[in-house]
Amino acid sequence: MTGCGRETSRASAILLLSLLSATLLAGCLNEGQVDRSVEASKAGTSGARGVPESTVGASRVKGDLAGTVDTASGDPFVGGTEESGGSGYDADTVLGVRYGDHEYYERAVIDLGTGREPATTVSRWTLTSTRGGGLLRVNLPSASATCVSDGTFGEGLLGSFYVVRAPDGGMFLDFFARKAFLYRVLELRDPARLVVDFKPTGEDLNAPLPAESGNTVLLEPSPKAPISDPLTASGYSRNPEAVNTITLTGPNEEVLVRRTVRSNDWSHTWGYYEATLDLPPLSGRATLKVGAASARDGSFEGVEIPVRAVP
Repeated sequence: MTGCGRETSRASAILLLSLLSATLLAGCLNEGQVDRSVEASKAGTSGARGVPESTVGASRVKGDLAGTVDTASGDPFVGGTEESGGSGYDADTVLGVRYGDHEYYERAVIDLGTGREPATTVSRWTLTSTRGGGLLRVNLPSASATCVSDGTFGEGLLGSFYVVRAPDGGMFLDFFARKAFLYRVLELRDPARLVVDFKPTGEDLNAPLPAESGNTVLLEPSPKAPISDPLTASGYSRNPEAVNTITLTGPNEEVLVRRTVRSNDWSHTWGYYEATLDLPPLSGRATLKVGAASARDGSFEGVEIPVRAVP
């Protein structure tokens, strides 16, 4: 397939995703409740500390933290494992994300829906997290729409979250933590909620968090990471028209490699991108930039990280 053919296919795929999600998303947007940031000043309190409950999205579930304040799992907190659960594929929408700060842990609640209404049961899900790392990912293979794209939490353990259209279908939610943590998962039904509790270990992260700036998040490579040929760059973004420009520059700011790739979404939520770059012979320090040109003045907006080239 020619380069032009590939670009046409990508554009067609993005358009198809938009059309498939339009009906569900219209319900969220029409309610005027879409807020891309969790605000800690919203009404309601949760947990022993009395920290304000935060909610973002078009969730219709009522009650403190979606009715989970007095709910606890008998499972112990764990780390560095993969888990799965749920049943069926009825829940196809992320209605909202809720947050509360308890005495010994912080809680995130994912409200799940069938279209605009709360679902009854939690659909299939998987969870991945690396022990000592700051990223926890919840995969929702049945999700096709979301009423919330991202948000920030308080000043404690949890920093932010992103809702991303997965490359192989469905969606995933990434939660970023400032310190190492253990976690536990709880499913609640009628309405369907997936609860994830985060408990700090008191240790620093053993690896840097993904770089994030503006409308771009870079998962791979991480800042100051050693790179070699070929280089894989991946992450998610909300840049206009789903366009992401990846540029590697040398010590004297000379452009070594530049490539433009498209994410699989941008208008409804964060879209995933991935590209493999063939590198010229190089060693030592370099700079990797991923982002897009500003619509205002054409300047670069995105992530810029130092990397180290190894032979």
